[in-house]
Amino acid sequence: MLYSESKERGNRFLIALKIAFPFLILIAYMIYTFNTNKNSISIILVTILIPIYTYYIFYMIYNGFKSTLIDKITRTFNRKEILELIQKEIQKDENTLIVLLNIENIYDIDERYGVNNADNLLAEFAKKINTFLENYNFKNIPIGRYSGGSFLLIIKHKKKELRHLLTMFSKELKNIGINDIEVKVDFSMIESNYDSKVENIIKVLFDFIDEEKESEFETQNIKPNEFEKIIYDAIKEEKFLLKYQPSLNLRTKKTEIFEVLVKIYSKNYGLISKNQAQKAINFGGFEKIFDKKIFDYFLTEFKNLNIKDNPDRYFSINVSAVSLRDNDFRIYLREIFYHNNIKIENIILEINEKKAYKDLKRFSEILTQYKKAGFKIALDNFGGDNCSIEYLKNLPIDFAKFDIQYTKYFQNEKYKKTLKNLLELCKDLGVKTMIKFIDKQKLYEEIMEFNPTYIQGFYIAKPKSIKQLEENI
Repeated sequence: MLYSESKERGNRFLIALKIAFPFLILIAYMIYTFNTNKNSISIILVTILIPIYTYYIFYMIYNGFKSTLIDKITRTFNRKEILELIQKEIQKDENTLIVLLNIENIYDIDERYGVNNADNLLAEFAKKINTFLENYNFKNIPIGRYSGGSFLLIIKHKKKELRHLLTMFSKELKNIGINDIEVKVDFSMIESNYDSKVENIIKVLFDFIDEEKESEFETQNIKPNEFEKIIYDAIKEEKFLLKYQPSLNLRTKKTEIFEVLVKIYSKNYGLISKNQAQKAINFGGFEKIFDKKIFDYFLTEFKNLNIKDNPDRYFSINVSAVSLRDNDFRIYLREIFYHNNIKIENIILEINEKKAYKDLKRFSEILTQYKKAGFKIALDNFGGDNCSIEYLKNLPIDFAKFDIQYTKYFQNEKYKKTLKNLLELCKDLGVKTMIKFIDKQKLYEEIMEFNPTYIQGFYIAKPKSIKQLEENI
């Protein structure tokens, strides 16, 4: 039996007591009244109490069904209850782990096998994770369904050991499946004292899963010709999904930059980010045609927005440096913005290269031509494992978007000092700066002291679809 089911049974028993106790009192009073005091007032009072009690019974039963603790499909705790339990753990200020288990392919299962089979699979999944944990002496672990195929767990254990166990569980499930259906499970975990708000913890857990996917995807054994076909199909059939990540200007306190996040649809691997696909794009020589398709797709979404003429809002798009160094691509960019009646001044072109281009003087001249046309130039993953410092010294750069490692390892004194000095360097050079992955208030307050120009992350806003962008602008 799941821990949630035993808690629900206790909850039902408590409701039954609340119903039965007044009934026993009423019966006792009726017996007493008719045995010792048969006056009319007592009889009238009993007559009134009976319908009142009947109403009370129906109210308690109705309210009991409404106040259920468990999800009707999986029999785990429902979303409301598991979040309340997590919030209680946060308030205890103990080193408890909050775990997110996510069935990555649940929507594909729902589409292929139908809703009933997907529901049965979710219920079986809940039982399997509970049995797995019990086999390793984890008793009465709160498990709750957050949404879709996402489950939250509360566990007191060493992080490293638990990660190893959950890795075993996910691999085992991938090999054997559930009900002859392949199941792909991702997980992430975080300490309950990470943040004082449960919603911030949930956001970070999902973000950790996305980050883990990107790092793991590169090591997957995908044949080059298969990856090449994924890219080719995406270009041919425009299988793209664009999200827009807002960034806050710390000087004006306004949302001014929207980073365009590109993902590619693939049949066997779901959504693939551009970062994951970049090696295959480069290896196949798809840089220029891929970037063109992204700009075409972006402009199709963008041209209907009512912010085209707002000089204080920019859209930042990652572009291959190979594409930017191509003269035909520069002409193409100028023409498509002109024909769509969209100001080039609203566009930031992001570049990120591992090794520096050998003719930096020529590259600087090319980027100067883009800037004369109105584009602005940004270095992505600045200060990371790339040539960004070399490019900062030699190229006409407007923005430096710091690598995620500076916030990920912010408590490390070396990273702090490096970040502080790089920010000062950029300021001296007249380059605007952006710190990414700001996911909670404490980090926001600490980063504020470093005085970057922009910040980005879940604490500011999650990536938005084009419809959400229209609603919020």
